Amino acid sequence: APAAEVASAAPTLRLRQTIRTIPDAFPGDLNTCGRITVHTAGNFVLVSNRGHDSITVFRVNQSLLKAGQLSIVGSFHTRGATPRHFQFDASGQWLISANQDSDRIAVFRFNLATGRLEWTGHEYSVPSPNFVCNVLTHSEDATDE
Repeated sequence: APAAEVASAAPTLRLRQTIRTIPDAFPGDLNTCGRITVHTAGNFVLVSNRGHDSITVFRVNQSLLKAGQLSIVGSFHTRGATPRHFQFDASGQWLISANQDSDRIAVFRFNLATGRLEWTGHEYSVPSPNFVCNVLTHSEDATDE
C-alpha cells in the first residue's frame, strides 16, 4: 500500500473487558482510582484505589485465545490513606506509593515472577504526597570508561 494510505489509518480502541479493582464486598461508591500503569515488562497492570487504600495488580494474559485479558493477582494495602500516585524504579523491582491523606510514602518490593507487592518496612513522612518520580543520581548516571 502507498505510504499515504498507511499513514492515514486511524488507531482504534475497543472494549475487551470490564474488571473491578476492589473486592466485591467493598462499596464501589467509596472508591476512586488514582493511577493505572503497565509494568515495563508488559505482563502486569497496576491500579491504585483511593478509597480502599490499596494497589491492585492484574496479570496480562499472554495466551493466544485470551491475549490481553486481565486476571487479578491481588490487592495490597499501601500502608497509608488515599494512594494518589505510585511509581516503579528504573529496574521495575521497587514501587513507591504516595499516600496523600496520611502524609506518607511507602516502599514495596515487586515480585517480577508473581506480581505480588511486599512491603519493605520503609516509609517516610512527606506532607500530602501526590506524585512520585525517579531521579538518577550522578553515580547511577555515570558510564564506565
